[in-house]
Amino acid sequence: MRAFFHEKQAADMTNISSANSATVLGQNHGYRFDGDFVHLNADVNFSDDDLNADAVWSLQLWASDNGFSGTELAGVKVAELAIEPMAGGIIASACCHAIPPAGAVDHALALALVAATADGQVQVRDLAVYESAENFFQPRLVGKVSCTLKDGSAALAIEAIANPRAEDNLSGTLALEVWALDTPYAGGNWTGSPVASVIVGILGGGNQWNDCLYTVPAAMPAEGAALTVMLREWTPAGYVTRDYRNFAATPTKVAAVKAKPVVKARPAAKPKAAVAAKPVVAAKAPVAEVKAATVAVAGKPAKKAAAKPVSINKASEDELAAIKGLPREVARAIIAARPYASLDDVCKAKGMGLKKLAKLRDLLAL
Repeated sequence: MRAFFHEKQAADMTNISSANSATVLGQNHGYRFDGDFVHLNADVNFSDDDLNADAVWSLQLWASDNGFSGTELAGVKVAELAIEPMAGGIIASACCHAIPPAGAVDHALALALVAATADGQVQVRDLAVYESAENFFQPRLVGKVSCTLKDGSAALAIEAIANPRAEDNLSGTLALEVWALDTPYAGGNWTGSPVASVIVGILGGGNQWNDCLYTVPAAMPAEGAALTVMLREWTPAGYVTRDYRNFAATPTKVAAVKAKPVVKARPAAKPKAAVAAKPVVAAKAPVAEVKAATVAVAGKPAKKAAAKPVSINKASEDELAAIKGLPREVARAIIAARPYASLDDVCKAKGMGLKKLAKLRDLLAL
């Protein structure tokens, strides 16, 4: 799949260096998109102090719909290329997975020279901001989008789903996902809980599906969660969000039923005249509680404590491969795609997807 092909070089940019840094980007640098990948290139000149410092260096391509201020990173990190400092400078050039921001608005792009020090501090040493904006040709939601949650199901109504790419450019497998997030989605990483999902298929370039209606099982979100409908596409890096719409979460509230007060029976003069009180029917306990009670009565040994989550950023290949359901080749892919800014980012590793992450989420940590 080839989404778009574009290149920017140093003539179309503004360099913003940290005042106290002699390590900067050289005159030659740029980026070139090619489908789901981006080619990054840059000349980097290192100071003597930085050559001897214990730091991890990288080139990062960022996209922001609000532009950039100073050397502060903003928006969504599209790609990252690790580099090694060398005396006399280096010429870095490589092809990386590209994960553009979701949505159909224009974005300013910037190439950042970043150093992560041993104490965990991340420093932006130089930032090249490119003058002309980019609009990414991605599958998108068109027109009105609604999501109604009721009785354990999600009803999605979408005016259209479109693929604006060239006619010979098929999309990857497209899916609609509903998420309950901590904050409204803004196009980058997120934290939250899945609510519902449905695979909608592959869409040819220049085509669209109209009047899309889907009703699927749903897990009701917690009250106050930010509800988001995402259009996601399968790529070599896993599922990537291409477009989205935010909604106010309106979960159905279950009113608490007040128990009727138990009236004490008056003592009967004669046993035969006593009217037997109807027993109070207790509410059924959740299945999990019933099972727990049964185990306690039967005297079965308690379950072992849950295993400590394994870090996707720090664990060795053997530690990751020891997780049940995580093949060794996926463990290698997780290590190769480090570092991760959030647990959901691990989906960019080959072999990891949303479903596998959902199964292993409790066994993984950042």
